Amino acid sequence: MRKAICLALAFIIMVSSLCACSNSDKVTDEMFALDTIITFSVYDNNKALAKETIDKCKREITRLEKLFSATLEGSDVYNINHSNGEKIAVSYETATLIKRALAMSKSCDGAFDISVYPLVKLWGFDSKKYNVPDKSEITDALRFVNYLDITADNNDNYVTLKKGMSIDLGAVAKGYIAEVVQGILLEKDVHHGIINLGGLVVTYSDSDKNDEDFTIGIEYPDTGEVFAQFDTQIPFTVTSGSYQRFFEENGVRYHHIIDPKLGSPAESDISSVTVIGFDGTYCDALSTAFFVMGIDKTIEYVKTHTDDEDNKYSLIILSKNKDELYITSDIAESDFTIYKEFENKIKINVIDVNRIS
Repeated sequence: MRKAICLALAFIIMVSSLCACSNSDKVTDEMFALDTIITFSVYDNNKALAKETIDKCKREITRLEKLFSATLEGSDVYNINHSNGEKIAVSYETATLIKRALAMSKSCDGAFDISVYPLVKLWGFDSKKYNVPDKSEITDALRFVNYLDITADNNDNYVTLKKGMSIDLGAVAKGYIAEVVQGILLEKDVHHGIINLGGLVVTYSDSDKNDEDFTIGIEYPDTGEVFAQFDTQIPFTVTSGSYQRFFEENGVRYHHIIDPKLGSPAESDISSVTVIGFDGTYCDALSTAFFVMGIDKTIEYVKTHTDDEDNKYSLIILSKNKDELYITSDIAESDFTIYKEFENKIKINVIDVNRIS
């Protein structure tokens, strides 16, 4: 079986094409959006089509960022955050995405919560003017963090927040945008494509033109090294980790994944969590939720939640001490490989997904 190699790191993808790409022209490009560098690699015999595909992807990413950005004045989310408790008209896409986010919050008991934005701002992760707030500031901000105080109607396309609240779609917007990008690759019927949206990888292969897996490499946090890989034809791979974005003060590291219940960076026993599935939005939200929940609660969630066919997903968790790996049984049964130099450093634990009810 032919393969294209895609190393899915936190914010960097290293791509080397194998024989599957040899008969196709490769077109690459990049853009800065969604607060990261997005890279595109599209392969097709028609080079003009590959370029046209990338250009359309870039236009759609720009359009959707103008809806979902919390900081861009005039965006749907910006308008919601400045609504002063009033009902705000938004696009169908924004209302639908918020409604999905609220459903995910309910599913994971608030471990994922788009209303965490007051805390994101308090810690300075929105502006990169980092700050360690005192307990009273956190307590005050927590009064405005509760997904249950958000109403979204995608029939009339209105959103309402409790006065004083604000939202951030950062933990689901990339997933939704990834789905749109994948749709463009499918619409244009290119040979295959690999797109990195910064911690979220979109892979696409036209099964009528080739029978191709992608080999996804997982980063060993804080080293830049890849310690394991697996083969997949599943389109979305999302990684969340404490090493992706952080600041240090007085020798303490503060990462960007905020626990909505504590108001501070999640005190997780997870170093990184990777979710692989067919629904980009779902995988994006789950990767954040699972990091906040920690290993035991994540395993419990995986074993007790029923997922329909479109929402099935695979999971790879590396422990905080980077000495234990938890993988779902479908990953264990695939072409999963841990690199030789890490074999004696990491114990592998298998989560039996066959027991999902």
